[in-house]
Amino acid sequence: MSIAWGLPLGFFIAILAIFGVSVALIYERRISRQQAQALLELRENHDEIIKRTNEQSDKLLCSLRESEERLRMTLRCAPDIVFIVDQLGRFAFVNDFTIESLGYTRHELMRMEIFDLSPAARRETCHDIFNLICRDTARHTHEILLVAKSGLEIPLELNAVKLPNGRVYASCRDITIRKAARQEITQINHRLSGLIESIPDGIIFKDGDGRWLIINETAKSIYNLYDIEWRGKTEVQLAVLQPELCDEYQACRTEDEQVWQSGKMQVFQKHLTLNDGNQCYFEVRKMPIFQPDGSRGGLVITARDVTDQKRIEIEQEAASAQIHQLAFYDSLTGLPNRRLLMDRLLQACLASSRSGRHGALMVIDLDHFKNLNDSQGHDIGDMLLLEIAKRLSGCVRDGDTVARLGGDEFVVLLQNLSAHSDESASRAEAIAEKIRGAMTAPCTLNEHVYTTTMSIGIMLFKDQQDSIDHLLKHADIAMYQAKAAGRNTIRFYDPVMQAAQEERIKWEAELRFAVERNQLQLHYQVQVDSQYQPVGAEVLLRWLHPQHGMISPAFFIPTAEETGLIVSIGTWVLQNACAQLKAWQNNYLTSKLTLAVNVSARQFRQADFVAEVKRALLQTGARPTLLKLELTESIVLENVEDAISRMNELKALGVSCSLDDFGTGYSSLQYLKRLPLDQIKIDQTFVRDIASDANDATIVKTIIVMAKALGLHVIAEGVEMDAQLTFLELCGCETFQGYLFSKPVSLDKFETLLRASTNQLGFTRKSKALPCTASH
Repeated sequence: MSIAWGLPLGFFIAILAIFGVSVALIYERRISRQQAQALLELRENHDEIIKRTNEQSDKLLCSLRESEERLRMTLRCAPDIVFIVDQLGRFAFVNDFTIESLGYTRHELMRMEIFDLSPAARRETCHDIFNLICRDTARHTHEILLVAKSGLEIPLELNAVKLPNGRVYASCRDITIRKAARQEITQINHRLSGLIESIPDGIIFKDGDGRWLIINETAKSIYNLYDIEWRGKTEVQLAVLQPELCDEYQACRTEDEQVWQSGKMQVFQKHLTLNDGNQCYFEVRKMPIFQPDGSRGGLVITARDVTDQKRIEIEQEAASAQIHQLAFYDSLTGLPNRRLLMDRLLQACLASSRSGRHGALMVIDLDHFKNLNDSQGHDIGDMLLLEIAKRLSGCVRDGDTVARLGGDEFVVLLQNLSAHSDESASRAEAIAEKIRGAMTAPCTLNEHVYTTTMSIGIMLFKDQQDSIDHLLKHADIAMYQAKAAGRNTIRFYDPVMQAAQEERIKWEAELRFAVERNQLQLHYQVQVDSQYQPVGAEVLLRWLHPQHGMISPAFFIPTAEETGLIVSIGTWVLQNACAQLKAWQNNYLTSKLTLAVNVSARQFRQADFVAEVKRALLQTGARPTLLKLELTESIVLENVEDAISRMNELKALGVSCSLDDFGTGYSSLQYLKRLPLDQIKIDQTFVRDIASDANDATIVKTIIVMAKALGLHVIAEGVEMDAQLTFLELCGCETFQGYLFSKPVSLDKFETLLRASTNQLGFTRKSKALPCTASH
């Protein structure tokens, strides 16, 4: 083949081949240069990476070495035994403390297994523990024993864990001290338990919430807790288990709370019935224990059986009481004897000195007791003395003393009589008379009736002017004076007072005769209305003595009150007043007149007083509406309810009631509006000065207004002057009584005055008042 230019084809092929090779070489060189350059850069990068890697490795290695060194130092210096063993139990690492504790060298330990250090008797257990640790990666804690090279067995607390490489890391802490302490605590608890059980007292310990934690056998027997699960239970829960002890458990809770509130030990006395039925006394002590923060920690309780001690105390008290009884009391009557009497007399003198009030000493001797004793025997005599002692005790007040000196001689000690000697004498005599009256009542001894009398000597005392021996001696002398006077009588030691008392006794006897001999008379003081027409009269008692003439009521009425004669005298007055009303009923001058009769406190308090009034009306035939009973405020206030009841009964009979001496007592609307009264009488002490004393005038005016507001009639007594009457009329008073119209006069003079007043169309005022005298 040829080319157009005339060159051979091969030439062109050769040229092309050479050109291709050249191009290829040129290209290959370029590529080689590029690759060399890239390789160079890669090598440089590689070197840089290697360099940095080496630097980081060095740092990491250094840090690791430091960490390993720290760990090694920590393990080496740790105060615990630290080791690592492989899966066969061979030591791979031990710290210095292991070497120090066990006494082996590191080289020796590295040739040993952990089992070699376990005591032969516990080696199998050691294998079991090791296998248990190797089963998982959990942390295990056990108590083990390792034997040191010296043969010493060391108790250790093992904390072990299986590592990821299969080895076992273990740390062991010496618990020798802990074990010793635990053993010591166990021993202490054992000894304490033995001590608690050896104590004969019941011991109970509760926690702060009242749960029973510890009790000994004695406590179990006290509460019968043998068949009951008591531990950890409170009294509420125990009461459910033992309902028979419910009250006791409730008492325990109350006591516990009391102890907690007080914050200190408390002692309680208990009387319990044990399971065997025995009644026992216990002294229970409860001590609270508080936590450091002040909260309740627990209660320590001891219960001591004091039954024998209590029995001894009771016997001692009984013996002491018997000794005291024998020393200070009469063996027959049980009354205080001379020794106790003298002590009480001394105390009475001291009390009298402080209070300024008199006391009285009575020596009482039975009349003719020796005759009874000799004729009937000492048994009858003793029976009589017992009866006398009983009656004497019933005659005196609380606080007074009845004593027996011996034989048939008794003593009565009265205290706190009065600051005034005459009043004290009267009170002492009244009690003596009461005693004398009580003794005269017959008594039955062995089916035989006996009567006896006694002689009484009285000695008043005040302060400590005489020794107690002299007081008793003087009273004894007075008693012999009573015997010398004929027995069955009373004598005072004081000569002056004795004379006065004899005088008083004489007048008392005279007064008794006066009733019997009709020496008492009724006088009448007219009562007029606002027109000065007579509407009635007040009955006033007078005593006309055959030798002494007319005796003032102010003299004999108090004697009658004290002696009780006032009751019979009051009955006589009431009977005669009713009889007079009956006598006046057929006379036109007197048929409408009322009669006002004063009633004494003792008479009003008689249980049959209303019946007595009714009886007097029925016996005489008097009209009840014309009878007016005058009562003082003191009578009513003594027992308001009883007074209201009796006054209502009287009103049911048709009898009217008037409140006498109104304003002199403790006047009160509170009771006044409740009393079934018909009339109020203004006391003459207010009327006397109404014309000159503004206070009295105001009081009188107020009484009248108040009475009218309550629908009550008003009468003023003691009207003696025109000025008084005028003032009373202006105030609205309706009825008047006083010397301005008439003084109290006898029946015949009173009837004469009535006739005269009828002729004059009423009573006329007297231009001059008569001297003011008592109207009662």
